[in-house]
Amino acid sequence: MTHSYRHMVRRALGWIVTAIAIGFFVQRVIVNASRMPRIAWGAAGVGVSAASILLALLAILLSGVIWQVLLKDQQVRRPLGKVLSLFLVSQFGKYLPGNIGQFVGRVALARDIGIPVPVTLATMLTEVLWSIGTALGVSALSLYLFLGDGVASLPPWLSTASLSMCFVALLAAPWIGITLLRRVFPGAIGKVLAGGELRPPGWGAALWVSALYVGCYACMGLILRLQSQVFFGAPEAPLLEVSGFFALAWLAGYLLPGAPAGIGVRESVMLVLFSPLFGETTAIALGVTLRLATTLADALAFLLGSGWRLLLARGGYGRGNQ
Repeated sequence: MTHSYRHMVRRALGWIVTAIAIGFFVQRVIVNASRMPRIAWGAAGVGVSAASILLALLAILLSGVIWQVLLKDQQVRRPLGKVLSLFLVSQFGKYLPGNIGQFVGRVALARDIGIPVPVTLATMLTEVLWSIGTALGVSALSLYLFLGDGVASLPPWLSTASLSMCFVALLAAPWIGITLLRRVFPGAIGKVLAGGELRPPGWGAALWVSALYVGCYACMGLILRLQSQVFFGAPEAPLLEVSGFFALAWLAGYLLPGAPAGIGVRESVMLVLFSPLFGETTAIALGVTLRLATTLADALAFLLGSGWRLLLARGGYGRGNQ
């Protein structure tokens, strides 16, 4: 089986699963159309709408800071303004099919400011591994604490202390994975990274990256909490539970090939996870309102990044920031 044929099969399967996920979500919308909650507009509703967009934008900015941390760890120093503005612009590429547009755009833009392609590829691969590891850690902790009968339904040896150790292990899993990849597949890694070197970040950078990713999921969880309470009058839910369930839904949409920005997949997983918490109709509505907020935040990030890059090109604010 040739590489191009495998790629076509993978893309086709991705689109099939995406179509099924969207179909499932639309079917539940139709079934619950008559009972769908209306958004409670007013001062509070408008405030939550603005806060949702700003929190989603903050999550994008935190992701940009993560890239800056990884670049510095690779001994590549560029002004923070240039790194963040480039990152904000490139992220809009995730709406292209395949979930790789943002990476392709970042490689091209990073080369324009003197960041070597192998370094960009290495830091992006590290980002992917770390985002998956932290999403698994946060979602696993949330599932452990808030699904079923909790601790009573789990083995007695899985105490709070052992759970904490497992959580830390999941956060550190990318660091271990990078080390193993270097030793087991050095030739393949060299080809993927265009001859560059993949090395695990230092422990300081690793802790910063893990903390920043957890902050990203917390931002999204806070959006869902605010929207569920203010928009739809749902009861207050623990932030860890909401953030962890979102992280799992995001992970499903992120890993599935062919779904632009996880469209359809993320909403379907959210529907399954949040229905017991908020009710099915509210879970459906949250899938829509969250998608609107994140899409507007992505558009705002693109506009801000474009304007920021223009100012930097003209010698404006941000020159020399480290």
